[in-house]
Amino acid sequence: MELSSIQPFAYRLNNLNFINDEDLKTDSKFNLNNTHLPSKSILLNQGDVMRDMYIVQDGWAIRYKILEDGGKQILNFILPGDIIGLYSPIFLNSEVTVETLTSLNLFSYQSSRIIDLFQEKPKLALAISWIAGQDERILGEQIVRLGRRRSVKRMAHLLIELYKRLRNAGFTAEKSIELPLNQSLLGEALGLSHIHSHRAYRELEKNSLTLRSKQSIKLIDILKLADLADFDPSYLEPAIKPKLSV
Repeated sequence: MELSSIQPFAYRLNNLNFINDEDLKTDSKFNLNNTHLPSKSILLNQGDVMRDMYIVQDGWAIRYKILEDGGKQILNFILPGDIIGLYSPIFLNSEVTVETLTSLNLFSYQSSRIIDLFQEKPKLALAISWIAGQDERILGEQIVRLGRRRSVKRMAHLLIELYKRLRNAGFTAEKSIELPLNQSLLGEALGLSHIHSHRAYRELEKNSLTLRSKQSIKLIDILKLADLADFDPSYLEPAIKPKLSV
């Protein structure tokens, strides 16, 4: 299995102006291993030794921290084209737990071989560093959401972010989309109590921006939702402007 065959991952990287399909071709010694997990499975526990780096082919997961009282704070949602365990070659233990929301298909490299891969493929190493940079920007927006936005804008902003991330991985050009989320998950991700998350979600529904079913949320009007959130997509832009020769 070549990296170029992992469609959402390749789609993300092909938006960069210094990398192409040839850069994603790897020697047979770097073959990827395929893993399938059902929903509600734990891929990594907080504190586990990280032996692999994973690239998500399809499915959703969450990355969260377990607190001293047994509660959890969702840091981010993991979508197709994302990398799990990106820093496994340089950090021994996972600082988070990763749990699947849906069934998940992934491809993995052994952490011990990633440095060799990057030495042979410096453009690929730079592209994956760009993914790491995007992850940092997304985490920065999560901090702003939790600290400075009122609950309804907080929720709208996260929903639009997820939509934009899917678009950047080659999914959904539609004006509406269904996400495998529920109100409880949104509340956990946004630091909202059940009452406040319910009020925020009811406001989105009342304005015909979202529609919920038992285990999913449909975004009805993307443009109005983005306007409500005052959403600036620049932190998710897929392209690197300068031409780079590596």
